[in-house]
Amino acid sequence: MYNVGLPRAVYEMESARSLKYSKSVQKYTMSSNHYGDVHCIKILSHPAKQIALSGSRDKTICVYDMDCFDSQEKCIVNTNTDHNGWIWTLDQEDGYSSKIVSGSWDSYVHFYDIGRGGLEKISEISVHSAILCTRFEKNCLLYGTYSKCVAGYDIRSGNVAFKLKNHTKPVLSVAASPNFIWSSGEDNALVCHDRRMNKLLKRIRMERISSSIKFLEPYLWVGGYDGYIKCFNHDMKALKKIDTGHRQPIMDMAHSMGATVTASKDGVVKVFSPNTNPVLWNSFTLDSSASCVDYKDGTLMAGCCDSSVLFWRNKNLD
Repeated sequence: MYNVGLPRAVYEMESARSLKYSKSVQKYTMSSNHYGDVHCIKILSHPAKQIALSGSRDKTICVYDMDCFDSQEKCIVNTNTDHNGWIWTLDQEDGYSSKIVSGSWDSYVHFYDIGRGGLEKISEISVHSAILCTRFEKNCLLYGTYSKCVAGYDIRSGNVAFKLKNHTKPVLSVAASPNFIWSSGEDNALVCHDRRMNKLLKRIRMERISSSIKFLEPYLWVGGYDGYIKCFNHDMKALKKIDTGHRQPIMDMAHSMGATVTASKDGVVKVFSPNTNPVLWNSFTLDSSASCVDYKDGTLMAGCCDSSVLFWRNKNLD
């Protein structure tokens, strides 16, 4: 592991490994909350409750209390209808804050507080283009748009601090570190922008679209339409190409100290060990294509094209 606390890394790894024991893994299906494709999901860090979110083409965001899986009515604690377009992205500030952001086809970004367990709206901004992806850093929101740019919104000043126009087609995914911003788009480009020098550092044209990019020291992880994961270092030197076994596009990917998880158009979600020589711990076959996936603390979540939201958890961890 790189620059992380060993106890936390061990806890996350062991929690993720619990999903490999299929007989002990319980599946929970939420099928009545949305009536359109589920485009984005997020398992939140919350001090009091286990909470998750889902956003859909039906223009709604659903809030789930994961302590109430046995009752679908109790599990869905809130449905938000603030947006007037498809919900494309959800994120939590710095991974641990009570602040949540949503981005939509209606060109609006909404900021919420989840502190009391429901979505309490704080503010909104219009960016004059559909928002397709976000990365919510401390006091800074990075977002990628249909109008081909990556922008940074300063939460404290309430102004757009910068706009990067490094793509020729819509931006699909964005990741960041203190020194770099990475983005991928429908133009098949994978881009690295140096924040310190404020300039384009590298632009690679991939063979297929890179649908999902994640950064966790020291590697950039890239899931693509070819079904492979590619690993790069900070300045985008290619290090490893990993065959996931998917033969259709990877639509989304989650990566943490605990696991690497892929969701594919082939209707399979796979859980791997979180290293550059991954071991397949388990795979889950769905009734429809998986469009998004998330993982945290032993809970796996997937959003599907049939409007359902699925959860898996080892029942021995409850």
